[in-house]
Formats: sequence, structure tokens, C-alpha cells
Amino acid sequence: MLNITKETWTLKEPFIIARGSRVATDIITVDLRFDSQKHSGRGESVPSPRYGENIDSVYEQLKTAGPELHGRFRRDDLYDLLPPGAARNALDCALWDLEAKEKNTSVSEILGFLYPDNIQTVQTISIGTAEEMGKAAKKLNKFPMLKIKLNDQDIVKRIEEIHANAPQSRLLIDANESWCFTLLKDIAPALAKLNVVMIEQPLPAQNDEELRGYQSPIPLGADESCHTSEDVKRLRSLYDIVNIKLDKTGGLTEAIKLAAKARKAKLGVMVGCMVGTSLSMAPAMVLATQAAYVDLDAPALLSKDRAYGLIINNGQMSRLDERLWGGA
Repeated sequence: MLNITKETWTLKEPFIIARGSRVATDIITVDLRFDSQKHSGRGESVPSPRYGENIDSVYEQLKTAGPELHGRFRRDDLYDLLPPGAARNALDCALWDLEAKEKNTSVSEILGFLYPDNIQTVQTISIGTAEEMGKAAKKLNKFPMLKIKLNDQDIVKRIEEIHANAPQSRLLIDANESWCFTLLKDIAPALAKLNVVMIEQPLPAQNDEELRGYQSPIPLGADESCHTSEDVKRLRSLYDIVNIKLDKTGGLTEAIKLAAKARKAKLGVMVGCMVGTSLSMAPAMVLATQAAYVDLDAPALLSKDRAYGLIINNGQMSRLDERLWGGA
């Protein structure tokens, strides 16, 4: 039996990136139970218009997939049932949760990973004026790393203000495809002097080839350009780091494959998220134990979170509670 629920969660304050702003986030949750089993598994996904998805389209995908699910269904079967994206992610994570409960263990134990109880995440600062972003940075200046959302305006000025207010914090810039190659080349040297340790997705994904041969003074990360393990071959000569999000890969199963392939290709691994609740972060936390960069701060942006949700203190994430997801 598959229960599918549409949910809307309000944010503490507007979340502003280069593509627009929002005051709430739309989420899909699934609860999966097979007749032969006493437990059910949960999963959550956050559809993204950037990838041609919305809450209604993902709901319909899951509704169509429901009759195909049965007691002998396995995660690898999802590859034939659904494409990479939010719908497959919700089901994949529900199947992991269900397996852990049925085996009376944790997903981490099944995978042979360390249990996620010592994860450090970035904290995100939305786009605003240089002064506004500086004030936000001052409140967060104990975070080891801050993620800075930017468009193509006042970039150096904004980062200077942030760095002045959080001088010890390493800065990760997320341009969300809003820059051009000329702009990147012009400002990267100045940003390198301001404790910027990564520039994530500076160019539109379709313009990736412009990066070929460019020797950036700051490591470049692929986000919108990176979806599944099949992308690694193309990205390894263009980027230094890949940002793995389960709503892009279509679940934890493919995310693990992507991370392994990226490491083999000498690419750094970052684990990111859409704006979801702690139920979205939980499976990503399992993978985060294998990553150099972690961006799982979305629950801190919400007005309220789920029961047994995560607590983030100066970037330190609380231990994953198995009552939320991923364990007996």
C-alpha cells in the first residue's frame, strides 16, 4: 500500500536565490507498506521547477507507480519504473527505511557507513543587499562554513561585507547559473582573497563547455549540471566538485553510485538538498558521512519541522534519530 501526501511548509523568512524567491516549500511524502511486512517506510521529496517538476506532476508519477509496487519489489526495480527525480527519490528512500526496520538495524549499518552523528553543515544566506547579507553573516559568524546565494550583481561587494562580519568562516558561493564566463574570470581572483573556498554552478548548465581548460583560482562545483552517475564522465574535466542531491539522483541508491564514481574520477563530493524537512535530510545525512562538503541546513529555514527532526547548532547537526527515518 502506498500513501502519497502533498504538504506545504512555511519558511521563517523569504528564501531568495538568483532564480527567484519563496516563502514556503511544497513537499511530497510517501508511506509504503507491503502486505507481508509489519513495518512501513517513509520518504520525502521536494519537486523542483528547474527540472520540470512540480508537486502535482510528482504526485501523478507516484500514483501511477503505486500499482507496480509489491512484496518482491526492490530498489533497483525503480530504475525501470521511474526516471531520476523527486518521485523516484521518495520511493527509494521509503524502501531503504523499510528495509532497515524489517532487519532491525540502520541504513548506515546496511551500507557499512559510519552512523551520522557528527555532521557539520553549512548555513545559507539568501540574496539581499550587501549590508543585509553582512548583518546575516554576523549572526552566523561561528559557523565554520557559510553558503552564500548570489546573482550577478554586486558580487565582490557582497562577499567583502560578509567576510568582514564573519572573518573566520569559509565561504561557499552558489550562483545558481546566474553568471557568464567573462564575469567568472573577472571576479574569481578577488573572491579567492576573501576566504571563498568554492563557487557552485557559476554558469548555466548548458554553458558548461566554456569552463574547459579554465584554471580557476577557486574550486568549481557542479550542481544543476550534475544529476546521476552518468554525468561524471562529462563533468570530471570541467569541475572540481559535484553536488549530490537525492531529488536529482532519484534517491539514495543512485546517490551512493554517483559519489563512488565521482571519487574514482578525483572529483570532490558535496551533499546538498532542496528546501525540505528533516525527513529529506535524513537519507542525505547517511551519504554525508562520505562527503567533504555538506549542505543540509534546510530544516533551519523552516518555521517548524517534523517530530524527531534535526537540531543544527553553529553548523553541527544533531545525531540522526531513527524514529524519524532509517532505523528500527
